[in-house]
Amino acid sequence: MLWIAVVLLCGTVKQLDANCQAAGSHKASPSPEPNLHDCPLYSKNACCSADTDDKMSTLPDSASWNRCGILSTKCEQVFKQLSCFYHCSPDTKIWASPGLPNHLVNVPLCHSFCDQWYKACKNDLTCTKNWNSGLKPSNATEANCSSECIPYSKMYKNGKDLCESSVGDTFTVRSCNCLSMDKGDARVVTTLVQNDSTKLDADIKLPCREKRSIINKLRRSMHKRSLFVEDIDGSGSGFPSTE
Repeated sequence: MLWIAVVLLCGTVKQLDANCQAAGSHKASPSPEPNLHDCPLYSKNACCSADTDDKMSTLPDSASWNRCGILSTKCEQVFKQLSCFYHCSPDTKIWASPGLPNHLVNVPLCHSFCDQWYKACKNDLTCTKNWNSGLKPSNATEANCSSECIPYSKMYKNGKDLCESSVGDTFTVRSCNCLSMDKGDARVVTTLVQNDSTKLDADIKLPCREKRSIINKLRRSMHKRSLFVEDIDGSGSGFPSTE
């Protein structure tokens, strides 16, 4: 189950190879799957089969989506994006736990994606903040709510809280070098792997260089404006005096 099983320690970037994540629903190695209807993002190189794609809404991990009733269309769509990533992306092995390779940990999700998830599901219902520990097992394949169902907007503060609380350590939220479950993720993965320096224990939290650069430019611009204003007021030395 993606939401019950997907957690544990670590959070490292590993070198990509030709193998898929070692989990029951994954193929041994990624290959083209042109008939992926629910998960077309991964059709060119998928770790899931078309059969898995056809059953995406009935796979075990979908069981925790609707513990409090059927989800709204927009909310369910976000869950499908995350489920497609887990079952079909050839890159999930990067964040697989060494001890439990079918679990993911510290997958970097973008703030914007988490906000989108929160907005889509804020009026839907859930019964626990952490689905890994808050759902009470009823048998080998299912888990039931142990408390009342309330709206996501009351269970979680915001998108960041939803992403980092709902499935334990599976996700971490970032402003850059992060995944949005779209075509741009391929570039992000390339950046992460290139900066890994082939070390299995390298920290995936790369600095947001682009963001820092923009902030530094704004600071320099504000500093120049400050000097200009001070000179006009006669209290600075940005321009030479004519007296």
